Amino acid sequence: MTSKHTLDLRGVISPLNLLKCKNYLASMKPDEVLDVFLADTDVVKDLIIIVKKSRDRVMYQKNEADYICLGIKKGEKTQWPEF
Repeated sequence: MTSKHTLDLRGVISPLNLLKCKNYLASMKPDEVLDVFLADTDVVKDLIIIVKKSRDRVMYQKNEADYICLGIKKGEKTQWPEF
């Protein structure tokens, strides 16, 4: 069963909200899902771009009346090359 986390960033200013999301994702285990609640559509767009460049994945986007929920699945950790 996949573990689910919630991070409410409504009212948190940018870029602090992106940094908080990044730090929270870094603390998660692979295949866990993070529901991120955001109010600013521009931040949602930025976060989607950032996630696409990582090993994480946006699973869903739910648009509600006063917020947007992004479901982000934590990807595998980066494997550093051996020296």
